[in-house]
Amino acid sequence: MPPTCNIILLAFMLLLSGCELFTTREPEPPTGASGGDWVFPSEPCIVLDNLQSAVGRRSSVDYMRSFGIGAVESFSFIPDPKTNANFPGRFDGWDLARERKFVESIFTKVTLPNDSIAELNLEVDRSTELGDSAEITARYNLHLGHDLDEGPREMEGRAEFSLRRGNDGGWRIGTWTDFRSIGSCLSDLKRLF
Repeated sequence: MPPTCNIILLAFMLLLSGCELFTTREPEPPTGASGGDWVFPSEPCIVLDNLQSAVGRRSSVDYMRSFGIGAVESFSFIPDPKTNANFPGRFDGWDLARERKFVESIFTKVTLPNDSIAELNLEVDRSTELGDSAEITARYNLHLGHDLDEGPREMEGRAEFSLRRGNDGGWRIGTWTDFRSIGSCLSDLKRLF
């Protein structure tokens, strides 16, 4: 075989063996990506289940899905009265953007290392659904083994959630009101952000 044919044959064989270079591969999920535990919130209490799961998995994406990301007109966090009195103005205008900043800051590997605890337990006391709105009161325990210089790692209190049903039929948190039990509550951590 002439040398030119050998070169062409060799190039053809290399081209065939390299075809895998042009095939698609499974994309890797981004950091903080949605996990397989998120469930479409067809019932108000599923929103709380998703919230607990998102904290345990440190998924800021799924955490924020509990608020509908643009599907609700507004969101507000109303802090514990004692925290609010001690830090006047700190929580003014707490909306989706500030909630996102808080959760993305807390779920970073620098702030909340992989080997630290991240656990939210919500125990529903009362749930009332009226048409496209719902009210849920739940006792909570939140444990976050963060590396912040200040801020509580164990928080306990009562949360009152006002939820609305979106156009897709899924429920979202519109208002979250925080009340401390004894010791520290979520508002004490959020005030840092």
